[in-house]
Amino acid sequence: MISASNGDIRATVVNPGEWFGKTWLLLIARGLEPDTYVVEADTVEDAINVFSDSRYGHLIHVPDSMLDDYPEENRQYDGNGRVIETDWVAVIGRHDAELPWPCWYFGEGLPGSGLDPRIYEDYQVWLAENPHNKLRDRENKAGVAQLRSIQ
Repeated sequence: MISASNGDIRATVVNPGEWFGKTWLLLIARGLEPDTYVVEADTVEDAINVFSDSRYGHLIHVPDSMLDDYPEENRQYDGNGRVIETDWVAVIGRHDAELPWPCWYFGEGLPGSGLDPRIYEDYQVWLAENPHNKLRDRENKAGVAQLRSIQ
């Protein structure tokens, strides 16, 4: 599993490498502390749709048994026509930024110091092409610099 952090907030990454590292932070309020997720998407609406289609989508889907509590004129739908509840969802990010919610990716197979989401997909390709160069913590800076130089 890949996680993301900006130094203050740590979040589960829903779809690493699927939209050029354009990351949005989703806060899902289900209790005292919100659940935090990072979604790669072009827009806020796309981020909600990607989240709804993910393995975590059930957190915002309205069960059929509760549809009567949502009058038709007040319903929100995702891109696949499912009724979703977004009253407890906050999407954080700057619309005009290349990286709406700046963060670094962390996880197995990634440099211990983190990886810029914008190079995640290229990094995966580079690792596949250079299996003998799997980075160790002390090699992070050199490895990431090498990756950036091949882009």
